[in-house]
Amino acid sequence: MVDEDEVMDLVDQLRFNLPDEIKQANWTVQEQQRIISEAHAEAARIMAKANERAEESVTDHEIVRRAERQATQIVRDAQSKSDQIIRDAEAYALEQLVQLEQHLSRTLATVKRGVEALQSSNTQDGSAAPAAAAEPEEAAR
Repeated sequence: MVDEDEVMDLVDQLRFNLPDEIKQANWTVQEQQRIISEAHAEAARIMAKANERAEESVTDHEIVRRAERQATQIVRDAQSKSDQIIRDAEAYALEQLVQLEQHLSRTLATVKRGVEALQSSNTQDGSAAPAAAAEPEEAAR
């Protein structure tokens, strides 16, 4: 059968070696848990940074879209104001031209009356009227 001394030696060896192996196993488990914990912490940092970048990107994108909308509105407003200024300028120019036309018409009527008066005066005085009437027409050309 089994020798009692030999079994006792084996039990002693087990007692002696087992605590070291248990310690080694415990250390391995602890090291594994530490590595897993660090990996979780690193993953959390990476996710937080990715979320932060995503939020910045969304914010930046929203800022760009808002700026584009504002720029489009500014261009529309400027075009509208430009169109209104052009309409106002054209209306003013037309008004000024109408006034000028009326003034020139009155001036022309005055000139015609003066020419007629001189022609009738010259006709009464003699034959110089046709030559005198021709000279102002040539000077006007």
